[in-house]
Amino acid sequence: MRLGVTVAGKMLDTICADYSAHNKDIMQGTEGERIHALDVLAWVQRLKQSPALSLRLAALFHDIDRVVTAKKGAGFKGDRRSKAYLLHKKRHARRSARFIIPLLERQGFPQRVLHRTRFLILHHDDTGREVDKLRDSDLNCLVAADTFAFFTSIAPALFVAEGESRTGDKIRFMVDKLPERARRLLSKRQLDNPTFNKLKDEIIREYSRGASRNRQRSTKKGGGRKSAGVR
Repeated sequence: MRLGVTVAGKMLDTICADYSAHNKDIMQGTEGERIHALDVLAWVQRLKQSPALSLRLAALFHDIDRVVTAKKGAGFKGDRRSKAYLLHKKRHARRSARFIIPLLERQGFPQRVLHRTRFLILHHDDTGREVDKLRDSDLNCLVAADTFAFFTSIAPALFVAEGESRTGDKIRFMVDKLPERARRLLSKRQLDNPTFNKLKDEIIREYSRGASRNRQRSTKKGGGRKSAGVR
């Protein structure tokens, strides 16, 4: 049998079913997490022609930590603009990779694929500056897909649970890590939810003003932020 996304999708279904007792600790439940994973995969396939298997696997399992270790991986209650939140996201990414890579290995997925999948999962919640330094087009695609999917499969539950201000802080984090081309795509995209659309547009304008000031300072110093883009 040729291993691919069909096998991985069945694995995702099984994991979410096996950990359904964690529903009470997950904002959108295990089913919501499964839907988000499929949503990210769909966006990957829209943003990139013939995406690599490693990228598609990362799309499905980048947030699996929120299902299997829900009390650690989900529901950050502190300041999303803090260093503590960035550390929380890095630990979440490491737990996701640590859980899923051995399972995929036992299924027989090739090591070369799993090496890339691990890399993508480990860095999917890096800051924009960190993502830019890696200059990896698959990673750019994954963080863009994750951000677009956030608005349809995560934001509604987050808004109900935490309100407009904290949802805005989460959107700010997602916008920051986007490559420039994906940020332009998001800017043009009209969301069905008017509140999310307003927050998204305000934060992108806020980011653009800040980025413009940073570019002006960097130009004077002979530097500047560059991005590999979504290719």
